[in-house]
Amino acid sequence: MNRQKIILKWLNKEFGDLTPVVRGNITYYVDENNLPLFYYYQDEKNGLIYINYDRIWSLLGSIFSMKDLEIKELLKVWLEDTYNLRGRTPIADVQKATRSWRIPII
Repeated sequence: MNRQKIILKWLNKEFGDLTPVVRGNITYYVDENNLPLFYYYQDEKNGLIYINYDRIWSLLGSIFSMKDLEIKELLKVWLEDTYNLRGRTPIADVQKATRSWRIPII
């Protein structure tokens, strides 16, 4: 099994069963505790998808020794394959301006 497949398998094991929650013009993907792991603005033209830095992005860097560009490309594949989120560009987000990653959405 190649490295990308191993990492994608790990991502699906850890984060493959997230639930989409729509709040206004934002779609969040939350875990079993309703904590957001990533989100995007439905009306945003640039197609960005904001990834929780602490719980996803930095883990890929530390566990798998990946650089930011590698993480971005791998997450793009994972988001397309697992959540059918095509045409979006993942970016690391430490904390979005209006809410903390540590506050449940619902």
